[in-house]
Amino acid sequence: MKKIFYFIILLFGAIVVNTACDDWTEIETLHSQPMSGSSMSEDYYANLRAYKKSDHSVTFGWYGNWTGKGSSLENCLVGLPDSVDFISMWGGWKSPTPEMLKDLKYVQEKKGTKALVVFLVLEMGDQITPEEYNATRADRHKFWGWVDGDEEAIKASIVKFANAICDTIDKYNYDGFDMDWEITTAQPFETNREMGREGRIDVFLDTMSKRVGPKSGTGRYLVVDGEISNLPAKYASYFDYFITQAYTCTDEHILNSRLSNLIDKYSSEVPAEELARKLIVTEDFEKYAQMGGYDFTAPDGTKMKSLEGMARWNPVVNGKKIRKGGVGTYHMEYEFYVPGYEGTYPFLRNATRIMNPPVK
Repeated sequence: MKKIFYFIILLFGAIVVNTACDDWTEIETLHSQPMSGSSMSEDYYANLRAYKKSDHSVTFGWYGNWTGKGSSLENCLVGLPDSVDFISMWGGWKSPTPEMLKDLKYVQEKKGTKALVVFLVLEMGDQITPEEYNATRADRHKFWGWVDGDEEAIKASIVKFANAICDTIDKYNYDGFDMDWEITTAQPFETNREMGREGRIDVFLDTMSKRVGPKSGTGRYLVVDGEISNLPAKYASYFDYFITQAYTCTDEHILNSRLSNLIDKYSSEVPAEELARKLIVTEDFEKYAQMGGYDFTAPDGTKMKSLEGMARWNPVVNGKKIRKGGVGTYHMEYEFYVPGYEGTYPFLRNATRIMNPPVK
């Protein structure tokens, strides 16, 4: 394990060069500086992949504006810090271009980075209904076989929907599904939240769990974000991680409260310590990327930004300090360049260093 962390210390200082991201295979001959570790040895990459399989607090983010090409690495997965364990694709996953698939394959195979499909699970067939059948809710229902008042038909349509998501994951070789569960949260669009009624989410999760998540045996993730404590307790063991949107976080009381809610809801099914190790806390970098988060006060009164505070926070369960699941950011790509800082993603890299300091 020490060997792994000796190699990992190199990735935190890797400098990303602003160049066309679809030219990454030529970087070693074009530039003297390493591009996100691309000029590193095979031993480096082997140890990087081993590190990501080890027991550690993970680095996560919702990644948007993905193109796999462009004038800089901001819109390429290869431009992410090597230390990022997994991401959820905030758009762009439905119809990836050849450049995007090349980008995806490289970070998966070379760096061991996982990429998940993510969307709100509120409406039957949302996100993957063919456009010609997607004009209205009635059109979507008809396409998937949903018949109001016919519970057997409704259940069959949900099974079909869940399997179609997994088929998409298989087709493009994504690494799992991030279920954005905001079943009571106000939304900026009209929805009747039909997936939250009459045990329908049970059918959805039972079907998904056969192909993604810990129950599937596939190695593909099933995670939940949003209202992470608002699901039937029996599904606690179905998830690899619980990702809480602790946005505008000011202190550890907020983080402790999120953990307490998780334990109160699910500890009858999963031990409290394991729940702590599955909890990822996140900040909104759509708003705070250029600052490193919101104003945060540590228990000793030290002032810092919230992402650093989250990284320094350690859950305490039954009087014992526990490793947390990790930290993450929403729209992580907005931190690609921060004026006044050398390199890219300075705050996310620092959070990873804090959580997983290299062994000396």
